[in-house]
This record gives sequence, C-alpha cells and structure tokens, in this order.
Amino acid sequence: MSKEIKLVMYHYVRDLKNSAYPHIKGLDQSVFEKQMAYMKEHYTFLSMEDLVEAVVTKNDRLLPEHGVLLTFDDGYVDHYEVVYKVLRKYGAKGAFFPNAMAVKDHKLLTVNRIHFILAAAEAGEKVTIQKLVEECRRQVEMYRREGIDLPEFDKLYQKLAVPNRWDPGEVIFVKRLLQNALPERIRTDIAKELFARYIGEEEESFAKKLYMNRQQMEEMKDHGMYFGIHGYDHYWLGKLEEDDMKQDIEKARICFKGLVPEKDWVMNYPYGNYSDAVIRYIQENRCALALGVEAGSFVMGRDNVYTIPRYDANDVYPKGTLV
Repeated sequence: MSKEIKLVMYHYVRDLKNSAYPHIKGLDQSVFEKQMAYMKEHYTFLSMEDLVEAVVTKNDRLLPEHGVLLTFDDGYVDHYEVVYKVLRKYGAKGAFFPNAMAVKDHKLLTVNRIHFILAAAEAGEKVTIQKLVEECRRQVEMYRREGIDLPEFDKLYQKLAVPNRWDPGEVIFVKRLLQNALPERIRTDIAKELFARYIGEEEESFAKKLYMNRQQMEEMKDHGMYFGIHGYDHYWLGKLEEDDMKQDIEKARICFKGLVPEKDWVMNYPYGNYSDAVIRYIQENRCALALGVEAGSFVMGRDNVYTIPRYDANDVYPKGTLV
C-alpha cells in the first residue's frame, strides 16, 4: 500500500493580536503550537531530506506511515523568532524557502507590499478594500490615458475577481492585478505608491524587520532545518520569458550557495506557478522535487514529484479538518 504524505504550507506565524499588523493573513502562534501538538500525536514528522532521499532512490519504504512535512514560504523573521523555537520543542524539522532578493538586497517584495496593503484594508482605518479597488481603477485608467496598452478596467476586474476558498473576489482582484496582470514596472509603481500611502514606512527598514537574515538561516540549518529555492524575486515563473525564468532561479541558487544543496535540491514555486519549461529546466539542473500549492496528499508513484501538492496551514486541526 502506498504511503500518503501530507505537506503543509505556512507563511506568517506570529502573535497576531499583539503585532503591528494584526490583520495580516497569517497564523497565530498559539494556534501553531496547538497544531504541532496535534500532529505530534497523530503523525510522524518527516524531514525534507527524508523525502528527497525517498524520491531520488525511488524507495517509499524510507517514508513513515502517516508522515507530515512542514514547509515555510518567503523567509519571514517569524520563521526564526517563532517557528524555529516551536519546531525544536516538538522535535520537528521544517523546510524553509526564502526569497533571495529580500535577504541579499533588503528589498521589499511586491507580494509583501500587497499583503500589508490588504491588511490595512482589513483594518479599515486608513483604507477599505472597496477603496483599494477604486484606487486600482484610477491608476489603470491613468496609464491608459497616457497611451499604455492596458485592458479596460472593467474587463480586468471581471477576469481577475474570482473568489477562492480563502478570499472574496475583490481581494483576489487586487492581488492578481498587482502580482502579475499588469506590466512589471506599472504594477510595482502602483504597489509602492499604495504601500507608502497606507503603511507609511520606509521600505528598506521595513524589509530588514520582515525577513530573516543569512546568519539566522545558517543557525537554523546548523540545527537541522532545511533550505530550498523559492526564486529571487517571487515571480510567477511559468509566465516569465524562458531566459528570465532561468536567470531568476539561478540568481537564487547563487545567493544561497552553502545554504541550499548543490544537487538534489528542492524548488518551491512562488504562487504555485510553473510551466513545462520551468519543470524541464529545474530537472536539467539536478532539482530532486518541487512543491506547488494545490491542496492534497502526496503519494510516490502516483503523483508527479515536480508538482507536489501541499495543504494550507488553515487546513490543519484545530483551524481546519483536512490534516
């Protein structure tokens, strides 16, 4: 009988109500502790090295029954200050996937500008989600008047504002518009303007507080934590030109040399986005397996090792029911 492995995806894990941004879409650390206690009782914690060895040797006998593997995206300082301590307490080894540009250049990623802008809208003090949508309308119409070839706003909204199991349509619209739907320069400029207006902090100092640094990551690695590749600039890799895609991945591998294995390394697709060209390139460059964001369990021999599914943190008991 094939062994079913559950991988779980985490992002922000912090004391939400006492943080500067209590409305950020994250997991409260008290809930994370409860999840860890539950998983320790009902599952066997698996390390990424264990999974890589099983995949490379094609031997699922190396995997435990009821295995669970915890993954942490984007390299937030939460992972050092909160997660690392809790994992060691419960005897678990997490797999961490920071973005290289955030660590190397202390630059705020657009994905995180969007997160905190939306957190401000959730708080409803300086801005609301409805006002954010209208701000986006104003910006798109301004660029169209300047002669930039962009779709009409209402067509963009109709295409992008599709709710998912976590967010309503207007939130998804703001995310998708500023993540990928507009040309990079335009979406970056809009996100920077909105961040300055509604968050009001200088971006480099904000980034230094938000992300882990190399020294912290090396300490975690020395204590058994795993590090893999999550891109340089958190792009939708499957939508980049092929040369740009390759450059983004290689810049990340160079940045994390000594932290990420040279061979049999692990790719974690930003946004879960990939293409046949992305998979082909990482295969050619000795990547052992890759992680997506589709909810589900992983079974060796049944599932593609370059599109491994992961449950969301909110799927784990006592927050959810799937894990």
